[in-house]
Amino acid sequence: MNAVCNGYLLDESKGDFIAEDGRKVSYHKARFYNLDEAKIFKASVTDSSDALPEPQVHCLLSFDVVAGEKFCKLNYDGFQLSDA
Repeated sequence: MNAVCNGYLLDESKGDFIAEDGRKVSYHKARFYNLDEAKIFKASVTDSSDALPEPQVHCLLSFDVVAGEKFCKLNYDGFQLSDA
């Protein structure tokens, strides 16, 4: 399932760490501001994601919603610049 909103990138964070069971965990997350609902939210940035937009540039953001049995995950997909 896909989701879209008008918004912009706030910031991103990425890195890796060693979990308690000894495996290496890598992450890449980004925080976005949704202009339609005036809310901040986070999404994962995967290897198949398009490049992130420049921070504070208004654009149409698209996301892939991965719905599980108990939780949902939001993966960043890409963006289109606004015509404004």
